[in-house]
Amino acid sequence: MNASKCSIVRQGRVSDMKQEAMLNRLEEHHRTIMAGLAKIRDHCSASAPNSRELAEAREQLTAASVARSRFVSEQVVPSLLTDADEALRTELSELLFATAAKRMLSNAHIKTWTTPSIEADWSGYCDAARGIWPMMEDLIDRECRVLVARLRQQ
Repeated sequence: MNASKCSIVRQGRVSDMKQEAMLNRLEEHHRTIMAGLAKIRDHCSASAPNSRELAEAREQLTAASVARSRFVSEQVVPSLLTDADEALRTELSELLFATAAKRMLSNAHIKTWTTPSIEADWSGYCDAARGIWPMMEDLIDRECRVLVARLRQQ
C-alpha cells in the first residue's frame, strides 16, 4: 500500500481546526506506520537477519502502531461520536473492535517472534510478518474510509 493512497486531500475548508489537526495527525501516523512496514519488508528481503537493526525497526513500528491506535480511540472516535448517528456509531464501534483484534494479533506475533526465535528461524519469522502486514494495511485503509471521510464532513 502506498502512503499517499490515504493522502488527505484538502477540498474546501474543514470547518473546525480541531478536525484539520486530527486529519493531519492521522495522516502522519499512517505515513509512519507505512514507512515502518517498508523497513521490515526490506529486512525480510535479506537472506539473514540484522538483529540489531531489525529489533529497532520492530520497536519503532510497534510504538507507531500503538500511538496511532491510542490517538484514534482516545481522540478521533470520541470527537466523531459527539454528532454521530446510529450508522456512524456502528461503524466506529466496528473499527474499534477491529483495532483491538489487530492489537491482540500483533501482540501475539511480537511475543512469539523474539530476537532469539527470529535468529533461529529467519524464514519462519518473515512468513509470519508477511501475514501481519496486510492486516495493518487493511486497518489503515479502513481508517481512511471511515475516519477521514467523517472528519472532512464535520
